[in-house]
Amino acid sequence: MEKIVAGEIERYEKERIKTFLEKGLNDIGLTFHNKRVLIKPNLLSGHPPEKAITTHPLVVCAIAEILKDNLCEVFIGDSPGYESTEKVLKKAGFLEIIQSLNIKISRFDKKIVKRRDGISPYKEFTFGEDPSSFDLIFNVPKLKTHVMMGLTLGVKNTFGFIHAFDKARWHLKAGKDRELFAKVLIDIHNIVAPHITVLDGIIGMDGDGPSNGRVRTFGILCISKNAFALDHFIEKMINVPFLLPVTKVAERFSLVNEYETVIYGYPKIEDFILPNIINTDWNLPSSIKTLLRNLFIKKPKLKKDKCKKCSICKNVCPASAIYLSEEHIEFDYKKCIRCYCCQEMCPNNAIKI
Repeated sequence: MEKIVAGEIERYEKERIKTFLEKGLNDIGLTFHNKRVLIKPNLLSGHPPEKAITTHPLVVCAIAEILKDNLCEVFIGDSPGYESTEKVLKKAGFLEIIQSLNIKISRFDKKIVKRRDGISPYKEFTFGEDPSSFDLIFNVPKLKTHVMMGLTLGVKNTFGFIHAFDKARWHLKAGKDRELFAKVLIDIHNIVAPHITVLDGIIGMDGDGPSNGRVRTFGILCISKNAFALDHFIEKMINVPFLLPVTKVAERFSLVNEYETVIYGYPKIEDFILPNIINTDWNLPSSIKTLLRNLFIKKPKLKKDKCKKCSICKNVCPASAIYLSEEHIEFDYKKCIRCYCCQEMCPNNAIKI
């Protein structure tokens, strides 16, 4: 039976986090002495830790210290949305930890083709890093919402293995259908096959995340070898009224195994706000979603007073549905696939859903 270890931790105190992780990893039964290990946090974009957009550096620091105590060679990496890995690591407060612990940076800038017959119709994926080149992968997501998929947790976090330029291609190919995109995410996750997932939910985000939602203190850390089970547990813990796309598909394909929980404190999380799009899209029957798409599926809209005309939204749009006028950006809603990459990547919170 799968096991999930959860603990209530209200603040980012490295020693307390490290103590919990040591106990939890022992409970899980993970062995990692003298291994080559990749830590894969959520490095969506370069923001300070208090913005709750990236995995907190003190969680990564505690993991890295445990690994170093066990004579491991430690790497850290991800494929951010529009910045270099080094730039995001610097802005997000990781450089001191990387230097003091002699952690090596994986830039996720390779082009490694992985093939798998999974549950999606696609069989080939281009990764920015080869997960098979490491003995262990620590998947370290952030507890926050995602306007397209509801939440970005353990399974969604491994989408960061996709090579930077290929992320847009996957949104374009599968982003119109959340169930199809969930299958793609699951296939990618199963190729990566992380050995352990450590969820940073001490401070996270609800509302219209993953970068422009409401920052909140949730006070929880979770550990599991099975990210599908961990995601299911978190959805139940925060009282999501229905299974979100990834978990719903994973359950249908018997990927959410029965699990037991080991609880070291359990925070009470109330009034968790899901993105508006989830409430109006995922629960509709597919035939009605197709028929009434333009009526029910929310569009990205510009907050003109906040737009800096930086063109990041235009550059990351997989459907080329954004252009820059003399005064501000404009959306071509006939091209827009409602993937919300523009809202996700806007550094100025200038796009609402």
